[in-house]
Amino acid sequence: MTSRERLRRRLRAAGAEGDEGQLILLILVYTVIAGLLVTVVVNVSKVYLVRRSLVAAADGAALSAANQPDLSAVYTGAGSTLPLSRAGARDAVEQYVSDADLGGRFEDFEITGVTTDGITVTVTFHATVRMPFGNLVSARYAAGYPVRATARARSPLTP
Repeated sequence: MTSRERLRRRLRAAGAEGDEGQLILLILVYTVIAGLLVTVVVNVSKVYLVRRSLVAAADGAALSAANQPDLSAVYTGAGSTLPLSRAGARDAVEQYVSDADLGGRFEDFEITGVTTDGITVTVTFHATVRMPFGNLVSARYAAGYPVRATARARSPLTP
């Protein structure tokens, strides 16, 4: 009897001979894990990129609004600062949104807030991100993931 035959007898006695098909099971498990990983990475990447674009758009809108002075206050002698009006800031943001076609670039886009204290303008935008594999991750985000961006800008002519 050769050493190879003795090894086979020992393996049969230990029950290790019937392990055919376990490699296929291992490959299937790793494929499922890789698929879930790709799904999560693609969804998170899309949300991140849309949010970053929305923040950039909010920054641009806030800068545009900060450059719109309250002309009636300027002509009546507003003092040492260039005051900003709520109506002027709102109009500037709406004009920026129209010029940049933010409604077409972002799904369910809306301006949720434009406020000013006379020196600083705060702009808040809201949009929805449709994730490519949203239903696979959670049914909670089947309609999309809500994204909000807020930006602040100061009037460039302050003391």
